[in-house]
Amino acid sequence: GTSPVLVFTAALYKYSEKYDVPFLTLNAWVGLWVATFCILAAFVNLNRIILCLTRFTHDIFALLVSAIFVVNALGNPFSQVGIYHYFDKDHKSHDKNENEEGYSHIATGILSLGLALGTASLASLAMMLRTTTYRGYVCSDSTRTVFSSLSVTLAIFTFIV
Repeated sequence: GTSPVLVFTAALYKYSEKYDVPFLTLNAWVGLWVATFCILAAFVNLNRIILCLTRFTHDIFALLVSAIFVVNALGNPFSQVGIYHYFDKDHKSHDKNENEEGYSHIATGILSLGLALGTASLASLAMMLRTTTYRGYVCSDSTRTVFSSLSVTLAIFTFIV
């Protein structure tokens, strides 16, 4: 998957910014380091360890990656981004609109929360189309598979429009 790679790349970028190291150079060295370990693992036949992994291990890892994305979206109390901060009246995101008539930081926060929850709910519902018990009533198998595969993209586009 792409999610663990994205999380790792984001953490590596933050590290490079914090310590003023060129990101692409650091990324190249990390890639060479990982390649060395992959070659070493191939020589010692570490693939046999995969037999010990279960579906439960996969689900735990997916839960941890999902938790990282949820915390980043809602807002970490130690950072300045996320839906959580739209409810703070003094947050810098309200600066350019605070003098407009009818502007409410609470309404902005509620709208942002509604869009986030609506997108997540629609994506989850569309993903469940693949395994629905009403197979004959909800399109053909191939149509349901396409909708469930594109569920996240379709949910995002639906709530953007």
